[in-house]
Amino acid sequence: MKKILKVLLFCGIALTIITACKKNEVSEIGGGTVEAKEYIFNRATNTFESGNEVTSNISATNGVKVVYSYLVRTGKPNLLVQAFDNSKTASNDFVLNIPVDSLRKHDLKTVSGLKIMVKQGDNSTLEGFISIKYFDPALPQFSAFPATITADLTGGTTAISGNIKSEFGIKQVDIYDDYQTENTYVLANSITGIANVKEYALNYAYTYRKAAQHIKIKATDIYNQSHELIINMPVDVTIFKPKFENFAASITPNTTGTTPVSGRITSVTGLKKVDIYDDRNGAYQLLGTADNLNGIKTYNYSTAYTFKKRAANIKIIATDTEDVQAELIIPLNFTYQSTLYRDVEMNAQTLATKTAFLNNGSTIGNCELNANEASLYLIFGAQSTGPVLFNPATAATGSIASNLRCNNVGWTATNTSVIHDTKFRVLIDGASTGQSNIYDLLEANEIDDLSNAFFTANSISTPSSNNPRFDTSVAATTSIFNKTTARVVFIKITDPATGLIKNAIINVKDCTVGNPIGNSTIKFDIYIQK
Repeated sequence: MKKILKVLLFCGIALTIITACKKNEVSEIGGGTVEAKEYIFNRATNTFESGNEVTSNISATNGVKVVYSYLVRTGKPNLLVQAFDNSKTASNDFVLNIPVDSLRKHDLKTVSGLKIMVKQGDNSTLEGFISIKYFDPALPQFSAFPATITADLTGGTTAISGNIKSEFGIKQVDIYDDYQTENTYVLANSITGIANVKEYALNYAYTYRKAAQHIKIKATDIYNQSHELIINMPVDVTIFKPKFENFAASITPNTTGTTPVSGRITSVTGLKKVDIYDDRNGAYQLLGTADNLNGIKTYNYSTAYTFKKRAANIKIIATDTEDVQAELIIPLNFTYQSTLYRDVEMNAQTLATKTAFLNNGSTIGNCELNANEASLYLIFGAQSTGPVLFNPATAATGSIASNLRCNNVGWTATNTSVIHDTKFRVLIDGASTGQSNIYDLLEANEIDDLSNAFFTANSISTPSSNNPRFDTSVAATTSIFNKTTARVVFIKITDPATGLIKNAIINVKDCTVGNPIGNSTIKFDIYIQK
């Protein structure tokens, strides 16, 4: 009898569970429902195909108090992406909205959906699941296109043909060439109105544009995904470009006046303009233009070039009426007495990647100090008082060495006898005629001679500081610099191995006090005597 009662009891429980499951669409503890929809996230459009948010209607028997939304992905723990507090109203009906921005910042490749957990007014819970599928549409694909085509250079057309396929539909095909500059593509034509076909047979009649060497085809699908194909088009483009004749192979500039630059430029299409540049500022800078040439095919070019210190080359660019360019570089025969390294950037010991400046103009970090001890010219670091330029010879045995850490170990020099001894003297604009003269020469880009005689003529004393400090809160001194009136630092570098001494000038362009102080940075130009 007892056995029969147990069987009846279990059957009753089972019937209760079955009835409960039929009553609600999702598994739950509290009463209610969470509307379950299916969403598709499109990787190409970076949003859902149905819109920019996930929505779900929630009905809770005991009122919606808090709604938690968890992102569910295969192989990754569930991630809370939204928690909404509805306790003020605790209404039984609630519309859940989750913007796509809350989801697409996470990796959705393995997403399966959103787990929704609802805390009701009586602290019971209700659960639901919203399915999300990840859709990664394939790019358009090319087939049957040639790797190389032979261009018609006589004015006729060149056939470009092949097949383009897209599983989802092709919206547009663009044709480019590189007629102005090789590998810089310019649109030649766009084919639209393709009606989103899944397979498109391209048969395009291309009219050659002079100096082009490649064709690029770009296919765009309905999701604005693009795929490109490059076709080679071997052409001897020199036949189209302007040509330079009778120009000097090199020029010795007149340093006190102008220097004539002349030659003949020819063009099969005719010239539009000729530009002249030099590299006095480290990169080529436009100095003048001869324009309004009205398509002349033979042009006798002549200009008067004004030399400026630090220039090493002249560049002439001739442009024809179809914007095809040719350039000529002419070296200047001028020997500089110093080497200029521009825009050197260094950081202090905590950043640790550019703490030392070497004799070849490069910078190294803490972990490279030992391997470059014989090449060190200066070290940049920071102490509690501010950023500092250090003499590497004294820094190697000073307190800063322990802070120049590599893998948490301070710098211990392996051979102090090879480390250069660098002394510093800050020059202050207005402090003396000689110091102001050096500032003026820097402004005029005329610094070159760094001999002892140059500094003696300007009454500049020999450097003696081992560690000048950057400080804008106090008056500048021979060992305190800033980036305005005390931005120039005269240094003297002694090589202990050879006894050779070189003079140099640092022109500080920027210096930033870091937080922490070891994150300080500096930027400067440095002129070093040859």
